[in-house]
Amino acid sequence: MTEYVPAIVAVAITAFAVVSKRLGHSVVTGTMLFTALGLVVGPEVLDLVDFSGLIGQPEFVSLVLTGALVVVLFTDASAINASNWSEDVIPARLLGIGLPLAILFGWVAALALLGNLELWEAATLGAMLAPTDAALGKAVVSNQRVPARIRQALNIESGLNDGIALPFFIVFLETARAAEASNAVNDLAVELVKQVGIALAVGIVVGAAGARAIRWGRASGAASPYWLQIGLLSLAVAAYSLAGPLGGSGFIAAWVAGLVFGRAERSSKDVDDSLPVFAETTGDLLTMLSFLVFGIYLGPALTNLTWQIVVYGVVSLTVVRLVSVALALVGQRTGAATLLYIGWFGPRGLATIILTIEILDNSGLNHANTIATTALFTVGLSVLVHGMTAWWGSNAYADAVEAHPGGLAEIASPVDVRVPLRSRHPRAPRS
Repeated sequence: MTEYVPAIVAVAITAFAVVSKRLGHSVVTGTMLFTALGLVVGPEVLDLVDFSGLIGQPEFVSLVLTGALVVVLFTDASAINASNWSEDVIPARLLGIGLPLAILFGWVAALALLGNLELWEAATLGAMLAPTDAALGKAVVSNQRVPARIRQALNIESGLNDGIALPFFIVFLETARAAEASNAVNDLAVELVKQVGIALAVGIVVGAAGARAIRWGRASGAASPYWLQIGLLSLAVAAYSLAGPLGGSGFIAAWVAGLVFGRAERSSKDVDDSLPVFAETTGDLLTMLSFLVFGIYLGPALTNLTWQIVVYGVVSLTVVRLVSVALALVGQRTGAATLLYIGWFGPRGLATIILTIEILDNSGLNHANTIATTALFTVGLSVLVHGMTAWWGSNAYADAVEAHPGGLAEIASPVDVRVPLRSRHPRAPRS
């Protein structure tokens, strides 16, 4: 029945599409459904997919996973307006204080609970599990009853923390490799500077040049709006594809290109809100397919669980995240309900999945399987618990804020950002 897997996937996508609005306000999310489908067709249930063939990233799997992260990094970064952060420091604190603390606490927890990991392997795991993915619980950032300032803060954090965490991941991974291979520190430093530096240069050039070209095509009337949407998607691919052969990180280049493009686009007098639609829709499709692949990998990982891995996953989603958020927002006059809301809804998603597959296929680390199993379990747990609590939790939090509105910092005017499509769903009456 292996030959029927593409048809099964295609039917699943259509089925999800026709009920997607209704599911947006339930305890079931698209990521949950596609992860479950991956588990079912994977080796632990129906065994319709050659799991051993996935290791090493065959062409299709590599295209789906890499393409999803490249497009999401670019589109999420391009949607963020960081020019007026002086009016609202919550996003900056979550990224500048909360994210490094999450990496540090995740690192320490890995050393304490997963004793077989080397120092830099534990750091790599901490960096892999620090980025959040707001799209795993859309109601958290799109329920109109939740104060706009908090929804915007979570959207900004989710849109930018992938790109900020990537350099940490690269540094820790390369350091772990060098330590296990006893390579010279000088060689490591040169490699790290090369990867990050080239990525930054490529991202800036592609983002700025692409924005100028698209602006000219639109202003002169020479371009079709439909093809400009396709051209925007191509910019993300170009940044990734140029950086790799030059020795840089393609993922960082795509993220930087999106950030630069978004800033240049917002400075234009004729901003076109429909421009990112095709790229974001493509990213949505690739994201769902990525969670299908994730489900296939998750099945074998669940058979290798230890109590230490389970405890680490729980600690990562609760203690590490909550403490990092609480420390990041000290002095911001946010109530306990807000700290709990922001702290709890830090789901782990797409970036962690792709970095996990990278660890399995290409890292060569001594304990790559332990790192991967831990990351896969943590994301799987996050998909389940954050998806199930998103709609209920957003309404419960809104009730708490509405019951005590006076003077709360939560109800201040938010930063003005455009919410990516994958973090939206139509507003519905509260049930």
